[in-house]
This record gives sequence, structure tokens and C-alpha cells, in this order.
Amino acid sequence: MTPDGAGSGVVAAAQLRTGDLLLIRRRGDLAALTAWFGDSDYDHVALIGRAGCVLEFAADGVSEPGLNEYLRAPDLLVVDARRPLAGQGEVLQDNDRIAVLAHALSLRRPHFAGDPLRALGVLAALRERELPPQPPLRRVLHEALLRVANSGAEAMTASEFVYRCFAESPVQPRGRLAPQLLPSSPRALAFPAIEWAALWSQIAPWLPEGRREVPDFEGDAPIDAAALEQALIAARSRLGLLARGAGLLAAAPRAASPKWLRLRELELSPSQQPLGRLFQAAQSTN
Repeated sequence: MTPDGAGSGVVAAAQLRTGDLLLIRRRGDLAALTAWFGDSDYDHVALIGRAGCVLEFAADGVSEPGLNEYLRAPDLLVVDARRPLAGQGEVLQDNDRIAVLAHALSLRRPHFAGDPLRALGVLAALRERELPPQPPLRRVLHEALLRVANSGAEAMTASEFVYRCFAESPVQPRGRLAPQLLPSSPRALAFPAIEWAALWSQIAPWLPEGRREVPDFEGDAPIDAAALEQALIAARSRLGLLARGAGLLAAAPRAASPKWLRLRELELSPSQQPLGRLFQAAQSTN
């Protein structure tokens, strides 16, 4: 499933400004699984940085590829643009955008960076609904949750990075640019068709060296419920979520811990004004 872009129109790269958000859907099983766990149409988010560049929090930390280069990536399916608004719904001023950029550039050196396996683990730790009864899924989630549990407190996801760029930016009053977050009901998204061997190859770079080889999903002993639950508890503890639902069940607008933030919450934030579709692959079948 990809975003349908209903009512969004088209936006040109020349219309984008520093601090604008890019909501991204990529090809591949990892992107599909991440979007499903996040209840989102997207699996990744980035910012427009200095003129003609993207500020992206990815596997090697904060990078600044050129926008034109970024949009030529073969795994891109859809890129939708949003314009951030300040606390009372007003468009950001130039000084606000400079402050967002400055804070983004100050977040360059976290360990584990924008590790996509950890990002999946964060979403798995936050998700409250029953999982499909698929043994390969349990094996992947076990690795993702362990990745969260073993990461340092400074590790971030792309959603956390973007939120912090605004919420912690050096403006007055402090927090004036923090995106407003609204509660959302779970969506009835169909579980995506996953090619498990291909997915394992995607996550292998972030696995311990002895577990990078694609497992025999049919012959190997499956991950049992107790092992998965233990990994879930450890991951939630690392995130500061000691009780289920602590991050997701609020019934009113809230100030979230950035560690609990899903892309879905940024996607639905009234602090983001839709600009339009920046990119769509010629044929999007995923």
C-alpha cells in the first residue's frame, strides 16, 4: 500500500523551504513492514535543509544529500511535502527556520544513528494489536526488539529526529515550534506480503555477526512467545514504557516523549500543512 495523495496536488522542488517535511514511502519489505507497524502510509521522514539539500537521519547519522540526487534513489515510491506551522498555526519565519536547521545540525553524532532495524523495533514495542501468526515475523521482531533493548539512550529514529528539530530548537518561548500531536485510532491495514529471506538480507547489516545469514525459516526452531515477550519488555523498558499503552492511549493532545513518537503522529499533526506530492515513481506496485 502506498499513499494515494488524494487532494494533495503537486509541489515543485523550487517551492520548498528550509524546515519543510518530506514524508516518504520506499520500496521493499522493510519499508512495507515499518509502515504497517507504524499505522502509516509512510515509512520515513526527512527535512529540507539548506538550499537544495535534504536533512536526513539515516544509518550513518545526519546527512545532507542534494534534493535532486535524493529524488533519484531507486527505492523511492512516493515523497509528499508538508510545511510546518508554529504554535498558533502561523507559518514559520526565517529566524524560526534557521533555528530548526541549527538544531538539526547539532544532532549529528548519535550512536546507532537512523538504524532501520531499531526503528522497526521501536514501532513493534509501541504497537498494541495482536500480531499475525507467522513464525518468520516473530524472528524478525525478536531481532528488532533486541536492537532497541541494547541501544544507547542517545539512539534515535527519523521521526524522533524531526520532532526534536522543532521541539528543541532555540526559539522563544522554548517549545513554540513543537508539533502538536493528536491521538489516533488504530487503522485496519492489511498485513503486507513479505518475502522473508529478502527482508532478512535488508536487516542483516544491523544484526550481530553470527546471525546475519538468512535463517531456515521452515527448519529452524521458531522464536517462542516467552522469548518474544522478554525482548518486548526489555525494549519497552529502554524506551521508558514500563506499561503497555503508555505512549499511545492518551485521549487528548499531549506532549509526547520523542522516544515514543511514531511517524503516524507527525503525519496527522495539525502543525503540518500539506503542500503536495513532490515525487511519485512511474509505477508503484508496492
